[in-house]
Amino acid sequence: MSVLRKWDKLLERFLGMINGIAAISVFMIMLLITADVLSRFLLNKPFAGTAEIVSSIIIVVCFWEIPYVAVKGAHVRTTMLYDKAGRKGRLIIDMAAAGLGILVYGFIIRASWANLLNAIQIGEAEIAGSVRITTIPGRFSIIFGSGLMILEFINQMIKYGYELMTGKSFAGEGGSVL
Repeated sequence: MSVLRKWDKLLERFLGMINGIAAISVFMIMLLITADVLSRFLLNKPFAGTAEIVSSIIIVVCFWEIPYVAVKGAHVRTTMLYDKAGRKGRLIIDMAAAGLGILVYGFIIRASWANLLNAIQIGEAEIAGSVRITTIPGRFSIIFGSGLMILEFINQMIKYGYELMTGKSFAGEGGSVL
């Protein structure tokens, strides 16, 4: 069990670092947009490719932050049925949701893989005037972030399954994780 707890902490730390990179990317987007607006307003010369750069970075930000949101349990959920279920019922619902998440993100990876390989092969890019913005980081981020989501969902299934079978918290604190 200590190996699983170490894995859980390691995954959480790694996803926290990925989230930090995504947060820095949001800050960079803010700086770029602000500079573009000021340049447009003060000098009447907007930066070429700002919209394309921002749209590419947004994909990275979204897919790199989603796994961390899952770690923190901060995804939006409708709790009408969930709140009425007992402790075991909530664990079963959480395990079913994690299983469904594995299927959905697995499908996303499968559907995106050929697109990534094609983008690499042809050097796919968006063109804004004389600026060429590659789409490869965004396509890779979809697969990378989806893979991290699958890892987190597997981790959640282990934790919820442990609590369901033993009645003890995975964290080892004696109480329920819910």
